[in-house]
Amino acid sequence: MHYKIQEMIHYLRSGNSVFNPYIVSRDFPILNRSVRNKQLIYFDNAATTQKPLQVIKSEKDFYETLNSNIHRGVHFLSEQATLAYESARMTIKEFLNAKKSREIIFVRGATEAINLVAYSFGRQTLNEGDEIIISAMEHHANIVPWQVICEEKKAKLKIIPISHTGELLIDELDNLFTEKTKFLSVVHVSNSLGTINPVKEIIKKAHNKGVPVLIDGSQAVPHQKIDVQDLDCDFYVFSGHKIYGPTGIGVLYGKEHFLENMPPYQTGGDMIERVTFEKTTFNTLPQKFEAGTQNIAGAIGLESAIQYVNSLGIDAITKYETKLLNYAQSGLLNIKTLRIIGNAKNKAPVVSFVLDGIHPHDIGTYLDNEGIAIRTGHHCTQPVMDFFNVPATARISFAFYNMTEEIDILLSVLKKLVNKQSAFSSKGKSSTTANDKFQKVINQYSDHALNFGECTSCNHTEEGFNPFCGDHLLLHVLLNGDRIEEVKFEGELCLISKSSASMMSCAIKGKTICEAQKMFREFIKMMDSSSEAEITELQNSGDLAVFGIIRNSPSRVKCALLPWKTMEKVLSKEELVM
Repeated sequence: MHYKIQEMIHYLRSGNSVFNPYIVSRDFPILNRSVRNKQLIYFDNAATTQKPLQVIKSEKDFYETLNSNIHRGVHFLSEQATLAYESARMTIKEFLNAKKSREIIFVRGATEAINLVAYSFGRQTLNEGDEIIISAMEHHANIVPWQVICEEKKAKLKIIPISHTGELLIDELDNLFTEKTKFLSVVHVSNSLGTINPVKEIIKKAHNKGVPVLIDGSQAVPHQKIDVQDLDCDFYVFSGHKIYGPTGIGVLYGKEHFLENMPPYQTGGDMIERVTFEKTTFNTLPQKFEAGTQNIAGAIGLESAIQYVNSLGIDAITKYETKLLNYAQSGLLNIKTLRIIGNAKNKAPVVSFVLDGIHPHDIGTYLDNEGIAIRTGHHCTQPVMDFFNVPATARISFAFYNMTEEIDILLSVLKKLVNKQSAFSSKGKSSTTANDKFQKVINQYSDHALNFGECTSCNHTEEGFNPFCGDHLLLHVLLNGDRIEEVKFEGELCLISKSSASMMSCAIKGKTICEAQKMFREFIKMMDSSSEAEITELQNSGDLAVFGIIRNSPSRVKCALLPWKTMEKVLSKEELVM
């Protein structure tokens, strides 16, 4: 807690009474906990933000004092729950500056909101040959629904390109519009690059062509003021958990005339007006799009989160988080071999980076050992990773409860990692614990990977991919009858995947297919946290047994299993089955 005390003293001495992150952080109970015997430093806010006591209390109070279904009952609890639920809708309407509360639809999150528009508006509007425009920096949730609806309707998906600074090439947008363009959907702030897109300009260009626009505001709403009337967007979506609210609740804003003309996305209770066996008529907005029992407590919790943000002041939040971003980027640029991915002029407090020779997954694991939570992987933006030719990045993302002292600790730990003073480097150290032995063994097999490289004589090649951390594996196998004579591998791999592949290739070389498959089954059983069976074959095979120590860490287990499951695909091919 020492760095937090320093931060408090600094702010008190500066006379800053408008926004004090030390005081604010005390509203978030989870920030007081320790992780791996270190004070938690939480830099994964783009994935989800932590929750203040006010939000936690509002959900707890609902279940303790008000729990009832809404819109249907005439008893006291139902009426009070309905009032609370609709109060949340009104608060969100004012937060976004929508014209009417009926333009606010509660959903599970931004993903469901985008799907609702894609399948309701898209199915109603699109015809064969029509076009939808998205950008090259979209989250998968703003790519896949449009791909599916385009395939269904035989429509075409067109992409706004990005530059190597991570900015949209807006001038290229004009060339994408044709008389066939029916919709445009674009992210407000990139979750992987931090880029703040000029959405108001994009909307104006689209409207000049008569094209309606959806904005994915998931990463924008926590950091800047949103005014949907000023933007003039037709749809705006966000998830509650990104703005200090609960998970499982989100918002779709839509202009009234669009929502009125769209068919329901789901059907069931509360979204109907009258049902007979011959015909059903649907309810009015917003209930038409809220089928079944909604996440009532989640909506109330989201209202509490927005009220909390409003109490701090969104302008003050923006100013402070910009300070954190600039401070972090300045420090990161002083670390040798570090490269920031995404250098847009206008950024939210998100920084993605890579370190030469160190897989992002290993960066994340090392920081986790120091109590620092960041995100590693492709961040559900694989086309962005492909554009920058990286398998994944390490991403830090800030909230108003973060502090410059925490960034100093992060920078110090990263410098140690770059200087080879990491928990993965055990050279010159004795191994006295199971964890020490694990670290020593995986470093040994990763630094001096056996069977790493191409294989010109191999007669089978299989590709493996771990979507969680970006590991990509090419496995080459030489089979002579039912015997494995050679195994080689290559690719972009984290320490655990690379060492696992190295050990596996040594262990199965010379074995028959049946013997290798038996070993696969035992290795998978060893990595199953619910299994207590002894793995005799693996225990006898030496270093492979060290992987048992990570069986309770699902993300690491996926890394360790990647080469084994890729090899299993080779040996389970129909033409090889004896």
